Amino acid sequence: MRWLMSLLMLLTAAVPALAADRPLVAVVDSGVARTPQLEGVLVGEFDMAGERPAFQPRYDHGTMVATILDREARGAVDIVSIRIDDPAGCPPDRAPPCQPSSRPIVAAIDKAVALGVDAINLSLCLANDRAITEAVRRAANRGILVVMAAGNAGRDHPDNLDMARAAYPRAVLVGATDRDGNHWDGTNRPDGDDYLYVWRQGVDVPTVTARGERVFGTGTSFAAPIETARRVLSLRALASLSAESGTH
Repeated sequence: MRWLMSLLMLLTAAVPALAADRPLVAVVDSGVARTPQLEGVLVGEFDMAGERPAFQPRYDHGTMVATILDREARGAVDIVSIRIDDPAGCPPDRAPPCQPSSRPIVAAIDKAVALGVDAINLSLCLANDRAITEAVRRAANRGILVVMAAGNAGRDHPDNLDMARAAYPRAVLVGATDRDGNHWDGTNRPDGDDYLYVWRQGVDVPTVTARGERVFGTGTSFAAPIETARRVLSLRALASLSAESGTH
């Protein structure tokens, strides 16, 4: 029952942060291309790691994540891209988005807070860095939902654990399943009940690259935006219901 109580706490705690217009979600990632699928919902991009042209990402990861988010939200949310990938690129043993310094990540989270977003999607594995943890805590304290990928190493404990605990109950870790609901072997699994952890499809998730090519993504990175979309829509529906109740 703890998970149900945690969900109720999250829903009721986050309602005041939701504005009357369309929800705004920050995708902190490798940048997002302005593809036809994202036309009209991608409202801006900020580069925390350099001064690169907007909407011209080096990697597909951020665009793939944003496309899944938009589809799951049925086009009902606006997306702001906050780019944190290293301008030098990723080493051969690292998958994008990669960033060796915590400073762009902290700056990205703080930027999302300053923009007044409703949710932050972090489809990346963050270092157990105190500055990042405190940035996530600050976002949660402002009523912002923080959704994070659980990681793809197949371990018995998830990545991003410090952040999930620090921002409880406004943070959630997301593991990956296949389309039949079976847990994906590559997912880092939950190992406690002092943080929120959910499962969403993360195997063969249809999406689009920065060049507009239709592809399938596998990993907790692609499960996270599904959860982000569903929670933001649920929170908005709850806020609307509360507003209607207040008028009677």
